[in-house]
Amino acid sequence: MMRSLRFKFVCVAALALLAAACGDNDAASEPESASASAFAGASASEPATEITSDSTPSSESEPAVTTIIHTFGETIIEGTPQRVMTLGFSEQDPVLALGVTPIAVREWFGEFPYATWPWATDELGDGTPDVLTMTSGELNYEAIAGLAPDLIIATHAGLTQEEFDILSEIAPTIPEAAGTAAFSMSWQEQTQVIGDALGLSEEAAQRIRLTQATILDAARLNDNFGGATLAWLNAYEGGEYWVVGDTAPTRFFSDLGFTRNADLTEAIGDLDSLQISAEQLDLLDVDRLIIVADPVTQRAIEADSLWQSLSVFQEDRVVWVPQRSELFGALSFSTILSAEFLVEKLVPLLAEPGSADTPDAELSPEAEAAMAAFALVYDSEAAWEEKAPHLENATSLEASNTGYREGASNSGGISLNPTSATINGDVATIIYDVYFGDSPAYTDLDRVIARVDGAWLVTEEDFCGFLASARTPCN
Repeated sequence: MMRSLRFKFVCVAALALLAAACGDNDAASEPESASASAFAGASASEPATEITSDSTPSSESEPAVTTIIHTFGETIIEGTPQRVMTLGFSEQDPVLALGVTPIAVREWFGEFPYATWPWATDELGDGTPDVLTMTSGELNYEAIAGLAPDLIIATHAGLTQEEFDILSEIAPTIPEAAGTAAFSMSWQEQTQVIGDALGLSEEAAQRIRLTQATILDAARLNDNFGGATLAWLNAYEGGEYWVVGDTAPTRFFSDLGFTRNADLTEAIGDLDSLQISAEQLDLLDVDRLIIVADPVTQRAIEADSLWQSLSVFQEDRVVWVPQRSELFGALSFSTILSAEFLVEKLVPLLAEPGSADTPDAELSPEAEAAMAAFALVYDSEAAWEEKAPHLENATSLEASNTGYREGASNSGGISLNPTSATINGDVATIIYDVYFGDSPAYTDLDRVIARVDGAWLVTEEDFCGFLASARTPCN
C-alpha cells in the first residue's frame, strides 16, 4: 500500500543523527494554549491560494512530485503518503478534515482519547492513532522512527533546524512555512500546505472556502458584530490579568467583524499579550469582553466593585470561557475544525453574552457522578469501602491507601475538589483544586477518570502517580 517516496528511512544515517541529538536542544517553547502563542494568519476573507508549495505533473507511470517550501528550505515528496504522522500540537485536525487518519498524533492538553477533541471525533471515526506525549525540545526520535511514517507533519511544532534535519532522515517532514515564526501559521495556510503534501490540494482549497464561508455567514447573520469592539483577557487567581494581542484567537473575532479600540491597540503594540493592572481596567470597557478564568477567579471578579463599575459588566456583555473547557481548547487549537466548532458554540454567546456558562451552571448527571467518584478516590480521609468501587485493582491498593491517609494527616488531610468536568464518551476530564486541610494549595489542575461497565474508575496508574507526588508512593 505504501507508494514510492523520495525520503525513506535510512537506518544507519538516522541512528547517527540520533546520537548527535542527545546534546542540548534549543527548541521553540511549546505553545501556551489559547492566548500565549504568536499565531499569525490570514483572515477568513483572504484567499487561501498564496501557499508556497508546488505540485509537479508527471506521466501516469511516474509518481506525482510535490515540493513544499518552508522555513528550513524545501521538502520533496514523491507519491501519495500512506503513513502520515502529525508531530505538531494540532495538525491532526486539518489532516482529519481532509479525510486522512494519521498513524500517530501528539498530545498537547486535554487528554481526550487519541488526542482528538470533540470537534474532530466525527472525522476520526473508528481510527486509533498512536498518541505521542512529547514536550517541546524532547522529541523521541526512536519512537517516531519505530512507527515508520512516510510523511511527518510538523506545521505547529516549533521545530529547530537540528530537529528538522533528524526527522527528515526518518521521513519527509513539513515544518512551518517560510517566513513564519514558530506556531504562527494560520489555519488556512496550514490546511492548504498539508493538503498539498497529501496530494489533496483541491480538496484542501475547497474545505478552506467552505469554512471561510461559514465564518462569514455567521458575521452576516450578526451584523451588529461589525465595528463592535472586543477584548480578550486571561484572568488568574490573585489579580493577574493578561490582555491578548494579535493572535489566531483574536483574528477569529476579526473575521466576525469585531475590532479593537484604539487605546487598547496602542497599549498592546506588537506584543502577543500585555499584563495590565487594576488601574488599567478601563481599557477593557468594550462592546464584548471575553474572559478566560477558573471559577474562583470568576467569582472574585464578579464580586469586585471596580470591575462591576465597567459598562461591559453593567450591561451584561461579558462572555466567560472556563479554563480548560472545550471553548478554550478550540481557541487554542485555531484549526479548520475548531474554527467551525467556534462558529457553532461561541458565536451564539457573543450574540447574547449573558447566556454564557457560569460556575453555577447546572451539571449533567454523568458529570456530577464523575466528579463525585473522582473526589472520593483522592480524598485521603474517605472510607476505604466507599472509595474501593471507584478504584482499579482496589484490592492490591488498600495498603497504599492506608499509607496515603497516614502521610496526608501531617497536612491536615489531602483532597481534590473538582470544579468542572468535560465528558467525552467514557472519559471525563476533571478540573480540580488540591486542598491541604481547608486551604487550597494548587488550583486549576486536570486529570481524567474513565467509565468502565457503568462505574467511574480511577486507574491504578493515575492513583499511584498522585500518591507519589504526595510523597506517599504505592507499595
